[in-house]
Amino acid sequence: MLGKTNGAETEKSVISSDMKIKGKISADGDLVLLGSVVGDIKCHNLSVEDSGTLKGNIDADVVTVSGKCDGQVSGDVISVKSTGKITGEVFYENISIEEGAVVEAQIGKRKNKN
Repeated sequence: MLGKTNGAETEKSVISSDMKIKGKISADGDLVLLGSVVGDIKCHNLSVEDSGTLKGNIDADVVTVSGKCDGQVSGDVISVKSTGKITGEVFYENISIEEGAVVEAQIGKRKNKN
């Protein structure tokens, strides 16, 4: 699957709802999580969908959480949707939390990557 962002093509990887993965995941492009991951994820854009669950750390530029995350979430832009739940720690540059979302975490500004 290819998506377009600002005229540049980026690859999108999907972890489907019937998949369970243990281990570290790294992707240069976008990742959509519909299934279950136990381990760390590093990518450009991560979308944890309603059916998605993650037990581990996230390091991404853009993070959207509609499912469940347990661990450290670090991103430039973090969006927690009304169905989303984050437990652990959240480090951000910009954050939005919709009404109904559950965030049981320490929250703080992300330190510069330099």
